Amino acid sequence: PFAKERIPVEVSNYLVSTFKKWLARFSTPEVTVVIEERGDLTSNQIYKAARAYLRTLIHDSTKLTLVWDSTKPRRFKVSKEDRQKESIIDVVKDVHVIDNFREITLKWGLRTEREEGSGIIKKCFELSFDKGYETDVLESYLADIVDRYERIQKAENVVKIYTCNEKVRGSASRYLDRDRHELWRSVSLEHPATFEKLAMNPEQKQMLKDDLDRFLAGKDLYEKVGKTWKRGYLLYGPPGTGKTSLIAAMANYLKFNIYDLNLSSMFSNEDLRNILLSTTNRSILFTLSGLLNMIDGLWSSCGDERIIVFTTNHKDRLDPALLRPGRMDLHVHMSYCTMDGFKLLASNYLNIEADHQLYRQIEGLLENVEVTPAEIAEELLKSGGTDVVLGGLVKFLEQKTLQKAKAAELKELLKSDDNTDVDVKEFAKFLKQEKLKNAKAAEAEQLLKIDHTYVDVDDDVEGLVKLFKQKKIEDAKAAEAVHVVGSGKPKGAS
Repeated sequence: PFAKERIPVEVSNYLVSTFKKWLARFSTPEVTVVIEERGDLTSNQIYKAARAYLRTLIHDSTKLTLVWDSTKPRRFKVSKEDRQKESIIDVVKDVHVIDNFREITLKWGLRTEREEGSGIIKKCFELSFDKGYETDVLESYLADIVDRYERIQKAENVVKIYTCNEKVRGSASRYLDRDRHELWRSVSLEHPATFEKLAMNPEQKQMLKDDLDRFLAGKDLYEKVGKTWKRGYLLYGPPGTGKTSLIAAMANYLKFNIYDLNLSSMFSNEDLRNILLSTTNRSILFTLSGLLNMIDGLWSSCGDERIIVFTTNHKDRLDPALLRPGRMDLHVHMSYCTMDGFKLLASNYLNIEADHQLYRQIEGLLENVEVTPAEIAEELLKSGGTDVVLGGLVKFLEQKTLQKAKAAELKELLKSDDNTDVDVKEFAKFLKQEKLKNAKAAEAEQLLKIDHTYVDVDDDVEGLVKLFKQKKIEDAKAAEAVHVVGSGKPKGAS
């Protein structure tokens, strides 16, 4: 009663707390909390937050010697990759780092052990403190570390691109037990692509941005209708039309990390599931469309707020069943360069904001020839003033126009009324063989390519086709003669 009347409550509580701490030193051992690198299914957020916090603590400790356990040698490791702006200082095993929180002394240590049989190295942090402070440490100290980590991650807004480590390919069933740095390798995404810089149709570009905005704001709607909060995009079109740049622009716009998945290295659905589980929320999964069916049914296993992007050069070769909504929600056609796309490229590369005297000529050429934004960009990178560069682009487009006309002529010549019809690929093969015999055939080296028919404007197309057809006739006669000799019957015998 005397204490309650004479001593303020705050002072009384402090004295009682101090007395309990003093008793705990003699009567109870210290408590150790083990923070493993990975949880049962995914990476442990507390481990990542603790690692980031200790890096900061160790960095500051280079000036504050009190942070180190004086009974242990003072050691830490330093690393810096090519694209990193600053060095990273990390704790090493068997060295303790001391921290203080609300008069609680906490001792951090890193422990590693190799799993027998698999040889996998497991990591964990051990956090030790006096018994009696469990509530303070678990509910306040660690919670504060995680909260600080999340704020820093959000403030930094550093977009990264992750690629699966080839060294661990084929061991996906054990990925969840591996060091995350062994499973994924990452670098900061320094791709400058933005929606404003993409040479896309303006309406298509705005449609895609609006779709992404609706997706980000749609968490409650997805939960209401019982769908996982994910969205799939199929980007299709010829090489060089900007599919990869669009993915980078989406990542920069959303501030999502990119995970580049090579599905050809996955041997089972379990492998793919484990890979998806190792990715983080707010990310873009990027892969080719060849194994779309492996993704189906596994969406729900890889967290929320995810976007998956598939790319293909030939949408028509895909099974229509793979393109239904729920797998690929939005199909984006990346077309050849249009006048709108060209003007944007000219603005980016040549700083042309107004009209130019060559624009009308360029527009007419673009309407009659298929050229990718990548090809246009390559021409705009050439040295010289604006007029010189655009003049060079006009010559390039005119050359493409002549090649297109020559290709049409070639295809028409390949049609025949003398029973020697041939296809383009067969003719291309013939040209490669002819090149070895005749030096003049070198002129036809760029005559044909697999996906497009390019023709040199100086080639004697008609002469080459006649030569090829004559060879076809001779080969047919030789094959018939061999058949007759093999049958033992004179030609024409019944």
